[in-house]
Amino acid sequence: MTGPVREVPLPDPDDAPVPYALPQGQEECPQRMVAGCFAFDPAPWQAHRIVPVSEWEPVVIPVDAKVQGVLAHQGDLRDVVRSSVSGRLNGCCGLDGCDGPNLVCRFCMAEIAVERSDCWTPQEVVLLAEAVEFVLAPTGTQDGKPGV
Repeated sequence: MTGPVREVPLPDPDDAPVPYALPQGQEECPQRMVAGCFAFDPAPWQAHRIVPVSEWEPVVIPVDAKVQGVLAHQGDLRDVVRSSVSGRLNGCCGLDGCDGPNLVCRFCMAEIAVERSDCWTPQEVVLLAEAVEFVLAPTGTQDGKPGV
């Protein structure tokens, strides 16, 4: 779903600007998550690090972590397309994300994420926890950061 990314603390939602509230002259609203990074949403109560045993063994988020999703930067997504379910694509200037997963795998069409990109929402993508596996990037790619 992504290229190599590294874990960072969950950004405060109050620090995420929304497009309609941008200062005059600023046209592009920044994503809530920085490119090349991910964060658990909400952050699990237990301290943890993602450390794959080897580059061939995926790491699955533990069920007891109470993670609902993984916040990612939209530009880090790979092979993801918008859902064909029109009821999931609501919003006036973008997607509001209020009606369930609106991003799917372009190969198998499995629901994998909620994009929020409307004028009144933070600009973010939240990957569904049940759709995420973490794998160690092959040697020689961006310091071995895991991909989601």
